[in-house]
Amino acid sequence: MKKTFSVRNWEQFQHYKDRLPPWIKLHNQLLDDYEFEMLSDSTKGHLLCIWMLASRTNNKMPYDDKWVAKKIGASTKVNLDALVSSGFLVVEQDASNMLQSQEQDATASVPLEEKRREETDNNDSLFSDAFNYIWEFYPKDRRVNKKGCFAKFKKLASSLSNEEVGELTNKIAKHIKTKSSKVEDIKYMPTSQTYFNQERWNDE
Repeated sequence: MKKTFSVRNWEQFQHYKDRLPPWIKLHNQLLDDYEFEMLSDSTKGHLLCIWMLASRTNNKMPYDDKWVAKKIGASTKVNLDALVSSGFLVVEQDASNMLQSQEQDATASVPLEEKRREETDNNDSLFSDAFNYIWEFYPKDRRVNKKGCFAKFKKLASSLSNEEVGELTNKIAKHIKTKSSKVEDIKYMPTSQTYFNQERWNDE
């Protein structure tokens, strides 16, 4: 049985689902979603079409890039892996495939260790991209000890899921933009080192 995938939190997109044709609804908060912002323009377009496709397939589709591309009329390659990694899609496997995968992991410790190292590298890349996104908003004249600030952010992000990292990133970026716009003289803005060490984004 082939792998299938579905749209995460599908219920939030359903709108007049019993009508023909069924509708989907989008929220403008998507424009503030860090994971969505990090997607390429073509992948964003593919995701919107996949949401529409889900309304026709009862939110269950074969995990096949070429099939999806044909169904949504894409002229460029559809990257399902990127959408799964970003948390927008969820992969589903039948029990036999899951059991086989577990057996392979149990009997192949070296590949498993390599997989864990790869996951760690991917997380480091996610944390780095998220932090650099935030750093661009911080006033240049108040930037101090970028390495130390990143270490603080990474420590906080390491205990979070990818979705929670995105939420934290959006929260900090929004707070910095609001804070810096209200400070009459930029010298009264705390240095970035103070801001991160004291987690100032939690201030009222």
